[in-house]
Amino acid sequence: MTFIESDTSHATSVTEQPRAEARGRPGPSSWTILAYLAGDNDLEGALLGDLREMERVGSRPGSVEILARVDRARGQDASDGDWRGTRRYYVTRSQDPTRIGSTLLADLGPTNTGDPRVLKDFISFGAWRYPAKATMLVLSNHGSGFWAPPEMLSGQGLRPGRRGRGLRHAYFQPAREWLLAPDAIRGIAYNDGSGDCLDNRELKQVVAHAHRALGRPLDVVGMDACLMTMLEVAYQLRDHARILVGSEEPEPGAGWPYVTILGDLVARAAMTPAELGAAVVRRYAEFYGPDGPDVTQSAIDLGKLDDMVSAVERLARLLIAELPGSGLELALYRAWRRTLRFFDDLYANLHHLAVNLAAATSRRDVRNAAIAVRRAIEAEGGPIVAERHGGRRSPHHRFAPGFGGEVTLK
Repeated sequence: MTFIESDTSHATSVTEQPRAEARGRPGPSSWTILAYLAGDNDLEGALLGDLREMERVGSRPGSVEILARVDRARGQDASDGDWRGTRRYYVTRSQDPTRIGSTLLADLGPTNTGDPRVLKDFISFGAWRYPAKATMLVLSNHGSGFWAPPEMLSGQGLRPGRRGRGLRHAYFQPAREWLLAPDAIRGIAYNDGSGDCLDNRELKQVVAHAHRALGRPLDVVGMDACLMTMLEVAYQLRDHARILVGSEEPEPGAGWPYVTILGDLVARAAMTPAELGAAVVRRYAEFYGPDGPDVTQSAIDLGKLDDMVSAVERLARLLIAELPGSGLELALYRAWRRTLRFFDDLYANLHHLAVNLAAATSRRDVRNAAIAVRRAIEAEGGPIVAERHGGRRSPHHRFAPGFGGEVTLK
């Protein structure tokens, strides 16, 4: 069978390797994991390390099938023969830390991970070749939550960033018109070679395609990237995925601990999507520990966003109608100053902001609307499946479960 891989200038047909390993038994497995390792950037070494972590567990044919699509960069990491371009692997167990031991399914040449057609093709391949009762898509790369730098939407690319899964601080100094644009852009799967990324509209197209290819919503979307568990991002995915897992803080460069996460799944392949999401959250928190770097991880039930979205809309309409003026400006500013914020103060934790705004305002209608937001997030049986955090800001996170959001006051 032939699939299409795309770069920025043309589409190339790629035929699967004739000796590629197929799943050993007919019928669907319990889980298929699709790991999209977008490494054409300064995370190349970390993402190759992620693949080697996956190999310490490996697929279990007929139970848990793990596919990885790896894109490489120039001048970043010279391991495993320093091959170039993009490869698709069936992940098998290997203990060799110096080379990739998995089964090569296809050598795809140069591709652009920021092109939605490329990710759609990977999902189509996984759905056809390795059908499963449940599917998890993991996007592993830089993430920028609400905003994507204009350089990555114009083909100019980014300079190398800091050693983490977020972008340089310099790229989070957007102009006011970018933040206030009616069709704002979020970004993930940054590709330095092509100067591109997946924006929020493209990501929605991709998960909608996955829904069609699988005949059901994606069971878990994992964001092994910075700043991606925001209400704005979750809302984009809600119709085509069940559980979203990721961080509202910047992630350390090591990202997810795949050995323990996949080890848990292989040991109990009957996990539900919510249980797998909770396992990612637990293992991530254990890996970095309470006294390590500032980390967060949460699993969000995308089918339970309605009450929260309605509460946020009510609060937003009240504020928009009254601002500037009416004494609310100062109350909102005070609440924002006291709220847990992320990455140059572009993002604020939604729960913490609602708590602080309810305390800061004398307006009963605004206070009640803010309390409604807090209650929608905290509700038993609500959208937060699991949440953990650690690091020096951990005490603040105890009052701020789950969600980030774009609130900028400068």
